[in-house]
Amino acid sequence: MWGFLKRPVVVTADINLSLVALTGMGLLSRLWRLTYPRAVVFDEVYYGQYISFYMKQIFFLDDSGPPFGHMVLALGGYLGGFDGNFLWNRIGAEYSSNVPVWSLRLLPALAGALSVPMAYQIVLELHFSHCAAMGAALLMLIENALITQSRLMLLESV
Repeated sequence: MWGFLKRPVVVTADINLSLVALTGMGLLSRLWRLTYPRAVVFDEVYYGQYISFYMKQIFFLDDSGPPFGHMVLALGGYLGGFDGNFLWNRIGAEYSSNVPVWSLRLLPALAGALSVPMAYQIVLELHFSHCAAMGAALLMLIENALITQSRLMLLESV
């Protein structure tokens, strides 16, 4: 009955070090100094207003994007303890101390970071070579526009 206790449990795993390294570099490039700049940037004005509405439990609909994307951004605010009390009125406005900038930008940054190993896996699944998969992932890793969009509170990377 307890025969499984007589033998040690052995687990073996193959670890793709390229995938681990790409994931680590993606996380590093997207999460390093995530709170910089500590001011409202570009469309964070609009998405911040939507997050404030969700935090204050105010119903709204808009045509700027899918509601689920706004809810994902609001999840970051909820996890960071954001109460929705910040006036999102202009680009360049300094965030007050009660705005958890890191948690608001975290989920888009994680999605952007995971796009690097995902590109690697997709190219491998399409039966291209390891070299082609590494090339695609490295292009995703160093593309400046992708890095910028995923480091801000925007829907593009979510």
